[in-house]
Formats: sequence, C-alpha cells, structure tokens
Amino acid sequence: MASSRKSKSSKAPDVLSAAYLERAGSKNELLRRLSTLTTTLTSLGDELDDPSTHPGLLSLSTALVSPAIISHRDPSVRLHAVLAACELFYIYAPEPPWASEEILEIFGQLTRQLGNLHGCDPTSAQFEKYFRILEQLSEVKIGVVLVDLIRTERGTRHNGKAASAGQGENDALETLIELVHTLLTCTSIDHPPEVAAHAELAVAACIEEFEGSVPIALLEELLTCVGQGPVVWVTNPAFAGGKKRKSPGSSGKKKGRGSACKEEGEEALPPPQIQQTNPSYLVAAKVLRRTEDKISSPIAALLNGLLTGDPNIMDKTSLSTVDAEAVALFSSPKSSKKKKKGANSSEKDESPTLASHLSPNVKSGVNVYSISYELHRIAPQILTTVIGTVSTSLVNTDVTKRWQAAKLLGRLFGARGGDIAGRFVVCFREWLRRSYDPEPKIRETMVKCLVNFLTTQFLETDLCTDVNEALATIIMRDPTLDIRLLGIHQVCDLAHTALVADNDASMVGGSSMLINGTNNGNGTGNANGSSSKRQHPISVISPELLHAIGNRVSSKNKTEHKDAITGLAQIYHKHYIRQKLRFVQEGGEDVSIDEILELWKEQVATQGKKEGKGEATMSLEEEKFAWIPQRVFECVSFSDATDAEMRNRIFQIVDDVLLGTQKSKSKDSNGSTLTPTSRAVGLALIVNAVKEKENAYKWMCTLFSQRSHLQKALGAYLDARSRSKECTSGTPGAFAADGEAMEKLELVASLSAPLPETGKSPGSKADLETILKKVHGAKDKHIFRILSTISLPAHSPSARVRAFDELPKRTKSLGASAQSWVKTLARRCAMGAFLNAESIEHCIILSQECFEAEECEMASVFLEVVKMGTSIFPSLGSTKEGFSNLVEFFDSSRTTVMGASMKKEMEKYGVVTTLSEILARSGSGTTASSRTPSSEKKNKED
Repeated sequence: MASSRKSKSSKAPDVLSAAYLERAGSKNELLRRLSTLTTTLTSLGDELDDPSTHPGLLSLSTALVSPAIISHRDPSVRLHAVLAACELFYIYAPEPPWASEEILEIFGQLTRQLGNLHGCDPTSAQFEKYFRILEQLSEVKIGVVLVDLIRTERGTRHNGKAASAGQGENDALETLIELVHTLLTCTSIDHPPEVAAHAELAVAACIEEFEGSVPIALLEELLTCVGQGPVVWVTNPAFAGGKKRKSPGSSGKKKGRGSACKEEGEEALPPPQIQQTNPSYLVAAKVLRRTEDKISSPIAALLNGLLTGDPNIMDKTSLSTVDAEAVALFSSPKSSKKKKKGANSSEKDESPTLASHLSPNVKSGVNVYSISYELHRIAPQILTTVIGTVSTSLVNTDVTKRWQAAKLLGRLFGARGGDIAGRFVVCFREWLRRSYDPEPKIRETMVKCLVNFLTTQFLETDLCTDVNEALATIIMRDPTLDIRLLGIHQVCDLAHTALVADNDASMVGGSSMLINGTNNGNGTGNANGSSSKRQHPISVISPELLHAIGNRVSSKNKTEHKDAITGLAQIYHKHYIRQKLRFVQEGGEDVSIDEILELWKEQVATQGKKEGKGEATMSLEEEKFAWIPQRVFECVSFSDATDAEMRNRIFQIVDDVLLGTQKSKSKDSNGSTLTPTSRAVGLALIVNAVKEKENAYKWMCTLFSQRSHLQKALGAYLDARSRSKECTSGTPGAFAADGEAMEKLELVASLSAPLPETGKSPGSKADLETILKKVHGAKDKHIFRILSTISLPAHSPSARVRAFDELPKRTKSLGASAQSWVKTLARRCAMGAFLNAESIEHCIILSQECFEAEECEMASVFLEVVKMGTSIFPSLGSTKEGFSNLVEFFDSSRTTVMGASMKKEMEKYGVVTTLSEILARSGSGTTASSRTPSSEKKNKED
C-alpha cells in the first residue's frame, strides 16, 4: 500500500513554494494543489539529500501550518494538508521545519484525521489516505518528534530558561498520549493486517525513544487496552430497532388470545450485543512484547503502586483499583440481614473502606486486577513482583481488597497453560487459606477458583492434593449452606466431565447431570499453552474429596443430601461401573464367559486386599468409588414422611443412574445404555458390594419391597375398578364396588409418594381426595390399561417407556396435581434398568454358564441376585425363559458328574439349596403372573 518514490518532477520548482498554495482561488483549487503538492513531495523525498537546495520548502512548510489551511473548515483540505506535512517530516528528518507550537498543531490535526481510519471501509478512496498517514508514522517514525519535544521542553525547564517550558512539556505529552490512544484504537477487524502492524510499530517507536522512564499516562493507554481483554461486547449489526420482524407472507394474525401470544410468522430478534475480537488488545499486546525490556519495570512499579495505594502513583493515573464486580458485591447493604433502624445499623452493612477506592473516573471492566490478569498472557515476567504485592492483600482487614486479591490470584493460578502456582508456592499456600475466610463471598469465589485449578492444573499433583483438601474441608464444614451446595455441584460437575480412567476420549460426556448446578462461573480465561486442549482426568479428584460429598448425604438439608447422592451416583456410573464392564459391553450379547470370569477374578483380588489377605491396600479406584452404592441404598432411610423428594430421587437413581437407563434400545453417541448382559454383571457386582454392609443391603430390600407392595396394591385397585364398571350404574352393588375401589386407591396413595408441598404447607388430605377422585373418574381407559401393565413386575422395558411417555399426556386434562401424582406413581411402580425380568433372566443364564465352567463362587454370586429378586418379586423368576433355565440348571446341578473339588465348592456355596429356594418362590410366582388382571381382560374386550 505504500506509495513508491518516483523520479523528480519537472514541475517541482513551481510547486514547492508557498506562492503555489496562495494562488489557489477556491476550495477545490486549493484541494487540487494540495494533492499535487503531496504527490510532488512524495516523489522528491528519496532523491533530496539537502532540503536547502529548495529554498521554497521553508515558506511552503510555514504556509501549510497556517490556520487558513491546517484548520480549514473543509475536512478534505485538512486531510491533504496533513498528508503534505507528513512528507515534509520525512524530508526534514530528524529536525522538522516548524516551531513547537506548530508541531503540536500538526499532530493534533494528524491525530484527528487518523481517528477516522477505524470506521473507514478498506475499499474506499479515503482509506488509502488515512493508511498513508499511519504508514508514515510507522516507517518514518514521525511520532518520535513528540518524544524529542518532550525531552527538549523538560531540559529547558530544568535549566530554568523558560517559565512556560513546563506547560510546553505537558502539552507535548498530552498530544503524544492522544496520538498513541488513536493508534491503539484505529484498527478494526475489517481492516487488512498491515494496519495493525503499522500501528504496533508506530507506538513501539515512540516508547523506545524515551531514554529514562516511560510516562505513566502513556503506560495507562497501553494497559487500558490490555485490561479490556481479547474479546469485547459490541452492538450487533443485525439487531435493528425494537420491533420483531415478520417472515414474508405472514398475515400477522395471533395464534391465541392475550398480548403475550406470539404472532404468526414472527421471527425472533437477534441479540442486541455480540462478542468480537478486540483489535486494540492485540495491538497493545504486540507493543508490550516488542518493548518488554523497556517498559516491564515501569509497568510493575505502576501496578505495585496502585495495589499498595502509593500516593505518588495514585495522583498520576486514573486507572481504577476496584473490580467492578466488587462494587456490586460489597457496596450495597446485605439484604439477608435485616436490622432495625438506629445509630449503628447503616454503617456496618457496607465494606468499611470501599468508598476510599471509588472514584467518578472508574472505567467499567478495566482495573488493576483485570490488567494484571491479562498481562500473564502477554508478558508474565512483569508480574514477578506484582504477585507478591497482591498476596499481601489476602490478609487485609478490608474485605473488598481480600476478595479482589483472592479472585485475581485464583485466576492467575488456574490459568490454563500457566505455571504461576508452581513458581509462587508460598503465595499459593497463602491464597489457599482464604478458603476459610470469614467472609462468605470470598469462600464462594475460592470454591470456583479451586475447582478451576483442578480443571487446568491437573499436572501439578502436589498442589492439587492441597486443593482437594481445601475443597473437602469447605464441603464438610463450611457454615454457609449455599457454599457447601456450590462445592458439591462444582466438584460433581468436574468429576462428571473428567476423562475416564483409560483416557478414552469417546467416553467423555455422558448424560446431563441431574443436579441443578452451574458451571464454573468464575470468569477465568484460558491462556494459550501446551495443555490448553487437554481435558482433566478423574485422577485429579481425590477419594477424600468424594467421601466429603458422601458425608453431606447425612445432612438435614433436603437439597444438600439429594444433590450429593445424585452427583455421586452419576460419577459411579461413568467412572466405575462402566469401566468395570467395558470389555463385557464391547462383547455384546455374545460376550465370552471367560471375559466375565476375568472381571470377577480382578474383583476377588480387590476384595482379598480389602480383607487384609494381601499385603497391598485397597486400590485407589475401589477406595474412590466402590462405596457409593452402599451410600445410595442407605439413603432409603429417608422415608416419605421425612423427605418424599429424596425417596423419589433414590428410585430414579437406582432405576436409571447406577446401571444406566433403558429409555432407548439404540445406543447414543456416548454409549449410555448398557447391554442386558452388562447390566446383569453390573447388578451382581453392586449387590455383592452392598451385601458387605448389612445395613445397606437391608435398605435395598426395603426399597424394592415398597415397590412390590405398591404394584400389588395398584393391581388390586385396577381389579376392583374393573369389577365396579361391570355393575349396573346407580345400583347398590355399583356404589359398593365403587367404594371398595376407592378404598384400594387410597391404599395405593398411602404406599406412593405424598403430595408435594405447596407454598409453606404440605398437600392436605382434602387435596389428595380430590386428586384420587379425578383419577378414579378419568374417562380415558388407556390410562388404566397402561397402569395395569406396569403393575406386573415382569413387564417389559418398553412398557415402562410407554407409561412414562403416555401417562403425562393422557392425565393432563385432570389437572397439574393429578398429572404429577400419576407420574410419581408410575415412577415408583415401574421396574427400572437396575432390577427387572430381563436382568434376572440373564443372571440365571450367566450363573449356569459359570457353573458349567466350574466356577461355583461366581455362579453363587449371580444366584444370590436371583434369590434377592425372586424373594421380593417371585414372578421375575417365573418368566418362560427364566423358569425354563432354572429347571435346567437345577437338573444339571444334581445329575452332572463332577469331581470331588467341584462337589466341595457346591456345598460351600450352597448352589443346590439356593436353586431350590428360587424354584419354590418362582413356582408360586408362576400362578400369580399367569393371572391376567380383570381390568386388563376388560380392556381387551373393549
């Protein structure tokens, strides 16, 4: 884009004089002559060794800076005057032919013209002219003239030769600051890269020209651009006006009544603001890197002075020392603590010294803390002394300063790709102590920063150990419920998104968390580094941290214990049971029994270590995850009367989380659905682990017993209702049958979850009666047909899916309360993916295969699952395939010729006795399951 230097023009003697400009009779003529002059000066510059050979240049220089030209009312005239002056700067370098005041006048006009470059279209004719100014500033380094002028005026003032020299220095410095500000902000994302490159070189030339310290005002311009960050919010060009657009051909008719209804064909408005790369940041960052040796010490001194409140620094800068978020957090009174009006009530609710930090010149979003954070991306060595200064504020009595210091250090220590925590270990450990700060907002910020540290700095194993300990202490002992909940949510989300043990990237992700937690809302940015694309592994979370979450399951707060057990169950499914079963899952339904036996041998080895049979201790994986199912089933101790929502959540966790879900037959992209064989093996592993803790095993049986009783009660109600429908309407028999059905429905309600709380009081008995009457009197027969299918324990997984899909739609007309009650009833009644007919059938098959492989111990493990299931749901063992396999297994165990060791093993594990008990229960269930409820008979007839 640079204009080439042409050969000397033959018209030069006539053009290069003041008379040439003075002869212009009109504005257009003046503009034409200025354009010709600029072209001539451009061609003359490279070949002119001595400007004195053209005496008219001096008079021309004087004419250019006259008010009639340099301050002409026409912007084009002023622009061409600046272009000509830039050429004269090049010709007369290094001594310009103007006085100080005239130089300042030229640079003032030059800065104003250059400012137009930001909004100029690169394809326009004006762009070339503005770019020429920028090019001269970069290549000829015209800006250093102002630095020389500052130095000259400063020397004059020190020698005492002029009383006005101090004012001259200030004027020159102010002009330079305006020029640098314009250079940093004149670039746009639509401009070619040469614009930013020239702006960078122009600013760097001015900085490098200073012999001593760089003025604070100049540093402030650079740091302000840096503090804005690499991405900024700008007005969305697509956002037009405040009215919603309509698609072509739309009639504008409303679909419903009321002003809130959307109009037909109406398009949603785009967001008013969008994020965009900040070109000023990029230019300032490159300038800092280029001139780091020159300005690192002055910037460090400036930042340290701001952080310590040095009056010599504070008086020279307008940079803010308060984070904008701190103003929002600590400037307003705490609404949670209501105090009576009095002499001492209004002052204690605010940060004691926040007012001393606030000023009318606070720049939103740009402050010493945001600048310090961004500097670690650009020139981290500048922060060598700054981090120590920030650390001293961690123990400041001012809560605002402590919070700002804790947040900044948290962002710096957790910056992806950085190693600041490892370099400043003493400051890091001092920062960790803020986890126990008396101010809740500081502890809340620490939780977010600590979790972010584990996400990004997982290679720093020693430091991560300390972070795990701090988080565990917060979750277990913090006095504020919201902070404990935040810790639980953040850690569970961290674990759920972590890489699995075998670092299989395809396993990352999984189903969404049930916890209504939030992401790391810590506002931390990610610096470019070697680990910027690496995801944290599950090993970054210690067993003690997960046990701390498990400790909160016994909390009295309903939300806390519900969220804690939900997060743990999801972590268990992703990082433990799926990893245990990964080879079984890969084998599908045709997986070799040897694969399952190998899995069991590994498990037995772990159990042996746990019992002290080996010298090694429990593996880290077992210590971290194996105890979670026990904790889940211990939560069954929360009764419906104590916490019905917790009981509902446990049903959901057991049915759909521990072993995945059966919602869809097809696997999703993350493989969240296990095969029936994998679920059977997983069920055996979980039941075997839960049996180690007798109390947990009893609660597990209690949970399924409640489901069994509910299924029986629901089946009895459906039979009674079907019989009542057979009676003639209005007869005494009809009333009696209807009353009997209502009594049985009330029994169903007593075994199901109570009504949820409405407002401050739980659902009343009258509300329940109203709901039951609505359900009982429902006209849609399909509702009861669906309920009849899930009242039988041996129903298929598709029946459960159909119930969950259809019942909410068909009960919507009964009202929200009745709909919610029926949904909860279906949730508690339907057999989930954990224990159902399909899993029992596969346990029977696997037990038989283990027996045939002469592995009686593993066969007994699967039989114990079948025994537990059929003891509660006898019909689970009475399916056609399941019962047939049981009989075959029983006959084989009695008639197969086997060695003495095999017989001894069979007696040890009681295989035949267990089979006999299962067959006896399943035989009783065969009769019950073969009976079709009268309600279903009636439905089929209908």
